[in-house]
Amino acid sequence: MPGMSEGLNRLLDAVYPPRCVVCQRVGAVVCADCLSRMHPPDAPTCAHCGATIPDTDYPAPRLCPNCSAGRNLTHLDGVRVATDYAGAARTALLALKFAGQRRVAEPLATLMVAPFECDIRSVDLVIPVPLHPSHQRERGYNQAELLARALARTEGLRVRTDILERTRATEAQTRLSREDRRRNVAGAFALTSPGAAAAVMGNRILLGDDVTTTGSTLDAAAEPLRAAGAASVWGLAFARPSRGDSDADNAS
Repeated sequence: MPGMSEGLNRLLDAVYPPRCVVCQRVGAVVCADCLSRMHPPDAPTCAHCGATIPDTDYPAPRLCPNCSAGRNLTHLDGVRVATDYAGAARTALLALKFAGQRRVAEPLATLMVAPFECDIRSVDLVIPVPLHPSHQRERGYNQAELLARALARTEGLRVRTDILERTRATEAQTRLSREDRRRNVAGAFALTSPGAAAAVMGNRILLGDDVTTTGSTLDAAAEPLRAAGAASVWGLAFARPSRGDSDADNAS
């Protein structure tokens, strides 16, 4: 019950004021100063995958070399990213993923509106990228779901976690090449039941994740949604590494 949870959080905050997971300042789980230090990827960015591209005279729409060659995002309409996976953003996200700091999702999700702001109101469903059940049992929650729910509350959107499932555990993507990442997650997602297709058919889907690097996981998750007749599927991640694949912790 959200109301009871919010009331309990306010009571706990009064007794035990939260500290910023980044700078340890008392007052908020992520303080305003640290949020202000989380910056979007440098422009210009690829119109399809959202990756930063060289500031040269690309023809409109500007596409990165991989998207221009059709080697990227075969099932998604595109990907948007809120911040670089560095500095304060990386510290806060690690606290969310690995330190049990679930409340970090609320302030981080506020930054996820901007890269999709012009289209956010047209979304019919928000679906977080699911963890494999074994990984979710180990962690106790899915950080992508926490971010998706926080974003949806802010924007008045519907979240569905009963449509998409991860059918096999995959190797961590961190040290894999672009092609190996794609192979690693290929076929790893499916609809939860035949009835789930009815919820997808004709709807505009926003797939939410915490970190993306090449977009391989988001694209693999989009495949069964596309097959079920989704009108559109966009990916939205909180962060993307800005200095290569090795900077992300289990990034997709």
